[in-house]
Amino acid sequence: MDLPAAIRAATRRALDSGALQPIPTRPEVLRDEGLDFVLRVGDLRRKSDSERRQHAAPQPANPFLPYDPAMLVTELSESHALLLNKFQVLEGHVLVVTRAFAEQEAALQEADFAAVAQVLRQTSGLAFFNGGAAAGASQRHRHVQLLPWPLMPAAAAQPFDPREWARREAGWPFAHARAALAPVDLEQPARLLGLYRGLLADIGLGGSKGYSGYNLLLTPDWMMAVRRRFGAHEGLGVNALGFAGTLLLRGEEELQRLRVLGPLRLLRAVSG
Repeated sequence: MDLPAAIRAATRRALDSGALQPIPTRPEVLRDEGLDFVLRVGDLRRKSDSERRQHAAPQPANPFLPYDPAMLVTELSESHALLLNKFQVLEGHVLVVTRAFAEQEAALQEADFAAVAQVLRQTSGLAFFNGGAAAGASQRHRHVQLLPWPLMPAAAAQPFDPREWARREAGWPFAHARAALAPVDLEQPARLLGLYRGLLADIGLGGSKGYSGYNLLLTPDWMMAVRRRFGAHEGLGVNALGFAGTLLLRGEEELQRLRVLGPLRLLRAVSG
Protein backbone atom coordinates (compact mmCIF):
# COMPACT_ATOMS: atom_id res chain seq x y z
CA MET A 1 0.00 0.00 0.00
CA ASP A 2 1.11 3.56 -0.77
CA LEU A 3 0.82 4.92 2.79
CA PRO A 4 1.39 8.62 1.99
CA ALA A 5 -1.42 8.46 -0.59
CA ALA A 6 -3.64 6.58 1.87
CA ILE A 7 -3.03 9.22 4.56
CA ARG A 8 -3.93 12.01 2.13
CA ALA A 9 -7.08 10.21 0.99
CA ALA A 10 -8.20 9.48 4.57
CA THR A 11 -7.57 13.11 5.49
CA ARG A 12 -9.73 14.38 2.63
CA ARG A 13 -12.57 12.02 3.55
CA ALA A 14 -12.44 12.93 7.24
CA LEU A 15 -12.33 16.66 6.49
CA ASP A 16 -15.28 16.41 4.09
CA SER A 17 -17.35 14.53 6.67
CA GLY A 18 -16.38 16.83 9.53
CA ALA A 19 -14.91 13.94 11.53
CA LEU A 20 -11.41 15.42 11.41
CA GLN A 21 -11.16 18.58 13.52
CA PRO A 22 -7.78 20.20 12.89
CA ILE A 23 -6.76 22.93 15.31
CA PRO A 24 -5.55 26.14 13.64
CA THR A 25 -2.32 27.43 15.14
CA ARG A 26 0.24 30.00 14.21
CA PRO A 27 4.00 29.42 14.45
CA GLU A 28 6.24 31.56 16.63
CA VAL A 29 10.02 31.15 16.65
CA LEU A 30 11.83 31.58 19.95
CA ARG A 31 15.62 31.31 20.04
CA ASP A 32 17.22 30.04 23.23
CA GLU A 33 20.97 29.47 23.64
CA GLY A 34 21.40 29.47 19.87
CA LEU A 35 18.61 26.94 19.22
CA ASP A 36 15.40 27.76 17.34
CA PHE A 37 12.24 26.50 18.99
CA VAL A 38 9.06 26.62 16.88
CA LEU A 39 6.04 27.26 19.08
CA ARG A 40 2.55 26.38 17.83
CA VAL A 41 0.07 28.74 19.48
CA GLY A 42 -3.65 28.03 19.20
CA ASP A 43 -7.01 27.55 20.89
CA LEU A 44 -6.90 23.97 22.17
CA ARG A 45 -10.17 24.07 24.11
CA ARG A 46 -11.85 21.47 21.87
CA LYS A 47 -9.05 18.96 22.46
CA SER A 48 -8.86 19.76 26.18
CA ASP A 49 -12.64 19.50 26.62
CA SER A 50 -12.67 16.13 24.82
CA GLU A 51 -9.89 14.78 27.07
CA ARG A 52 -11.61 16.08 30.22
CA ARG A 53 -14.88 14.36 29.25
CA GLN A 54 -13.05 11.10 28.64
CA HIS A 55 -11.27 11.17 32.00
CA ALA A 56 -14.24 12.46 34.01
CA ALA A 57 -16.58 9.65 32.94
CA PRO A 58 -17.26 6.91 35.55
CA GLN A 59 -15.65 4.50 33.09
CA PRO A 60 -13.08 6.65 31.26
CA ALA A 61 -13.62 6.47 27.50
CA ASN A 62 -10.97 4.95 25.29
CA PRO A 63 -10.92 6.75 21.90
CA PHE A 64 -9.00 3.85 20.35
CA LEU A 65 -11.16 0.91 21.47
CA PRO A 66 -13.10 0.96 19.35
CA TYR A 67 -11.49 3.59 17.17
CA ASP A 68 -13.59 5.93 15.06
CA PRO A 69 -13.79 4.32 11.58
CA ALA A 70 -13.59 7.81 10.06
CA MET A 71 -10.06 8.12 11.47
CA LEU A 72 -8.79 4.84 9.98
CA VAL A 73 -6.06 5.06 7.36
CA THR A 74 -5.37 1.32 7.22
CA GLU A 75 -4.90 -1.74 9.35
CA LEU A 76 -1.15 -2.29 9.36
CA SER A 77 -1.22 -5.79 10.82
CA GLU A 78 -3.25 -8.08 13.05
CA SER A 79 -1.96 -6.11 16.04
CA HIS A 80 -1.83 -2.45 14.87
CA ALA A 81 -3.86 0.13 12.96
CA LEU A 82 -2.87 3.48 11.47
CA LEU A 83 -5.27 6.29 12.42
CA LEU A 84 -5.49 10.01 11.78
CA ASN A 85 -5.05 12.23 14.83
CA LYS A 86 -8.56 13.70 15.22
CA PHE A 87 -7.35 17.03 16.66
CA GLN A 88 -4.24 17.49 14.57
CA VAL A 89 -2.17 20.65 14.70
CA LEU A 90 0.15 19.68 11.85
CA GLU A 91 -1.12 18.08 8.65
CA GLY A 92 -0.22 14.43 8.27
CA HIS A 93 -0.27 13.69 12.02
CA VAL A 94 -1.08 9.98 12.37
CA LEU A 95 -1.11 7.39 15.15
CA VAL A 96 0.08 3.79 15.21
CA VAL A 97 -2.35 2.22 17.69
CA THR A 98 -2.58 -1.29 19.13
CA ARG A 99 -5.84 -2.92 18.04
CA ALA A 100 -6.18 -4.61 21.44
CA PHE A 101 -5.66 -2.65 24.64
CA ALA A 102 -2.05 -2.29 25.75
CA GLU A 103 -0.78 0.07 28.45
CA GLN A 104 1.02 3.22 27.35
CA GLU A 105 3.29 2.83 30.38
CA ALA A 106 4.31 -0.75 29.54
CA ALA A 107 7.41 -1.54 27.51
CA LEU A 108 7.15 -1.31 23.73
CA GLN A 109 7.27 -4.66 21.94
CA GLU A 110 8.72 -5.93 18.68
CA ALA A 111 5.27 -5.71 17.04
CA ASP A 112 5.12 -2.00 17.93
CA PHE A 113 8.44 -1.36 16.21
CA ALA A 114 7.41 -3.45 13.20
CA ALA A 115 4.28 -1.32 12.73
CA VAL A 116 6.08 2.00 13.25
CA ALA A 117 8.93 1.02 10.92
CA GLN A 118 6.39 0.07 8.24
CA VAL A 119 5.14 3.67 8.26
CA LEU A 120 8.57 5.27 8.57
CA ARG A 121 9.92 3.36 5.58
CA GLN A 122 7.37 5.11 3.37
CA THR A 123 7.02 8.50 5.04
CA SER A 124 10.54 9.25 6.35
CA GLY A 125 8.83 11.04 9.21
CA LEU A 126 9.38 11.45 12.94
CA ALA A 127 7.82 8.89 15.28
CA PHE A 128 7.47 9.84 18.93
CA PHE A 129 6.22 8.08 22.03
CA ASN A 130 5.21 9.55 25.37
CA GLY A 131 5.89 6.89 27.97
CA GLY A 132 3.36 7.68 30.67
CA ALA A 133 1.74 10.79 32.11
CA ALA A 134 5.10 12.11 33.33
CA ALA A 135 6.19 12.14 29.67
CA GLY A 136 3.14 14.01 28.35
CA ALA A 137 0.83 11.07 27.55
CA SER A 138 -2.90 11.85 27.77
CA GLN A 139 -4.23 8.38 26.85
CA ARG A 140 -3.55 5.01 28.49
CA HIS A 141 -4.08 3.00 25.29
CA ARG A 142 -0.72 2.50 23.59
CA HIS A 143 -0.12 4.73 20.60
CA VAL A 144 2.98 5.96 18.80
CA GLN A 145 2.56 9.26 16.98
CA LEU A 146 4.10 10.15 13.63
CA LEU A 147 4.59 13.45 11.86
CA PRO A 148 6.28 14.48 8.60
CA TRP A 149 9.96 15.35 9.13
CA PRO A 150 11.12 18.07 9.14
CA LEU A 151 8.17 19.30 11.16
CA MET A 152 7.55 22.54 9.28
CA PRO A 153 7.08 23.34 5.58
CA ALA A 154 10.31 24.19 3.81
CA ALA A 155 9.35 27.86 3.51
CA ALA A 156 8.74 28.25 7.23
CA ALA A 157 11.14 28.45 10.16
CA GLN A 158 12.42 25.05 11.24
CA PRO A 159 12.99 23.85 14.80
CA PHE A 160 16.48 22.65 15.56
CA ASP A 161 17.47 19.12 14.61
CA PRO A 162 17.94 17.07 17.82
CA ARG A 163 21.28 15.86 16.48
CA GLU A 164 22.56 19.41 17.02
CA TRP A 165 22.85 18.60 20.71
CA ALA A 166 25.86 16.40 20.00
CA ARG A 167 27.62 19.30 18.27
CA ARG A 168 27.07 21.84 21.04
CA GLU A 169 29.79 22.50 23.61
CA ALA A 170 27.25 22.31 26.41
CA GLY A 171 25.81 19.05 25.06
CA TRP A 172 22.51 17.84 26.43
CA PRO A 173 21.48 19.41 29.75
CA PHE A 174 19.38 16.39 30.80
CA ALA A 175 19.45 12.60 30.87
CA HIS A 176 19.23 11.13 27.39
CA ALA A 177 20.64 8.42 25.16
CA ARG A 178 20.87 8.35 21.37
CA ALA A 179 21.73 5.82 18.66
CA ALA A 180 22.36 6.20 14.93
CA LEU A 181 20.35 4.03 12.56
CA ALA A 182 21.20 2.57 9.17
CA PRO A 183 18.54 2.06 6.46
CA VAL A 184 18.59 -1.69 7.07
CA ASP A 185 17.55 -1.18 10.71
CA LEU A 186 13.98 -0.32 9.73
CA GLU A 187 13.77 -3.77 8.16
CA GLN A 188 14.70 -5.39 11.48
CA PRO A 189 12.15 -4.70 14.26
CA ALA A 190 14.05 -6.99 16.63
CA ARG A 191 17.13 -4.78 16.25
CA LEU A 192 15.05 -1.65 16.90
CA LEU A 193 13.66 -3.29 20.01
CA GLY A 194 17.17 -4.10 21.22
CA LEU A 195 18.37 -0.54 20.62
CA TYR A 196 15.32 0.81 22.47
CA ARG A 197 15.98 -1.39 25.49
CA GLY A 198 19.62 -0.32 25.48
CA LEU A 199 18.71 3.38 25.39
CA LEU A 200 16.29 2.96 28.29
CA ALA A 201 18.95 1.12 30.30
CA ASP A 202 21.34 4.00 29.59
CA ILE A 203 18.88 6.49 31.17
CA GLY A 204 18.15 4.24 34.15
CA LEU A 205 14.89 2.63 33.05
CA GLY A 206 13.72 -0.85 32.07
CA GLY A 207 13.58 -4.21 33.75
CA SER A 208 12.65 -4.01 37.44
CA LYS A 209 12.92 -0.20 37.29
CA GLY A 210 9.87 -0.02 35.04
CA TYR A 211 9.18 1.63 31.71
CA SER A 212 7.31 4.80 32.64
CA GLY A 213 8.65 8.32 32.49
CA TYR A 214 10.47 8.79 29.19
CA ASN A 215 10.08 10.10 25.67
CA LEU A 216 11.24 8.19 22.63
CA LEU A 217 11.91 9.82 19.25
CA LEU A 218 12.64 7.83 16.12
CA THR A 219 13.43 8.71 12.51
CA PRO A 220 14.95 6.52 9.77
CA ASP A 221 18.36 7.91 10.83
CA TRP A 222 18.33 7.99 14.64
CA MET A 223 16.59 6.98 17.84
CA MET A 224 16.66 8.94 21.09
CA ALA A 225 15.27 8.47 24.60
CA VAL A 226 14.91 11.23 27.21
CA ARG A 227 14.11 10.54 30.86
CA ARG A 228 11.17 12.49 32.28
CA ARG A 229 10.08 13.47 35.79
CA PHE A 230 7.08 15.71 35.12
CA GLY A 231 4.52 16.13 32.35
CA ALA A 232 4.41 19.91 32.84
CA HIS A 233 6.15 22.78 34.61
CA GLU A 234 4.48 26.02 35.67
CA GLY A 235 1.40 24.92 33.73
CA LEU A 236 3.30 24.37 30.47
CA GLY A 237 2.90 20.84 29.12
CA VAL A 238 5.71 19.06 27.27
CA ASN A 239 5.62 15.89 25.22
CA ALA A 240 8.34 14.27 23.12
CA LEU A 241 8.18 17.01 20.48
CA GLY A 242 9.66 19.48 22.95
CA PHE A 243 12.97 17.66 22.57
CA ALA A 244 12.70 18.11 18.80
CA GLY A 245 12.31 21.87 19.21
CA THR A 246 8.50 22.10 18.97
CA LEU A 247 6.13 23.14 21.77
CA LEU A 248 2.35 23.40 21.68
CA LEU A 249 0.87 26.32 23.62
CA ARG A 250 -2.73 26.91 24.62
CA GLY A 251 -2.96 30.59 23.78
CA GLU A 252 -1.26 33.93 24.38
CA GLU A 253 -0.97 33.62 28.15
CA GLU A 254 1.10 30.45 27.84
CA LEU A 255 3.23 32.07 25.14
CA GLN A 256 4.08 34.99 27.43
CA ARG A 257 4.87 32.60 30.29
CA LEU A 258 7.23 30.61 28.08
CA ARG A 259 8.99 33.74 26.87
CA VAL A 260 9.80 34.60 30.48
CA LEU A 261 10.79 31.06 31.48
CA GLY A 262 12.61 30.03 28.29
CA PRO A 263 12.22 26.72 26.41
CA LEU A 264 15.45 25.19 27.68
CA ARG A 265 14.63 25.90 31.31
CA LEU A 266 11.25 24.28 30.69
CA LEU A 267 12.85 21.15 29.21
CA ARG A 268 15.36 20.93 32.06
CA ALA A 269 12.55 21.23 34.60
CA VAL A 270 10.50 18.34 33.20
CA SER A 271 13.35 15.96 32.39
CA GLY A 272 15.11 13.48 34.65
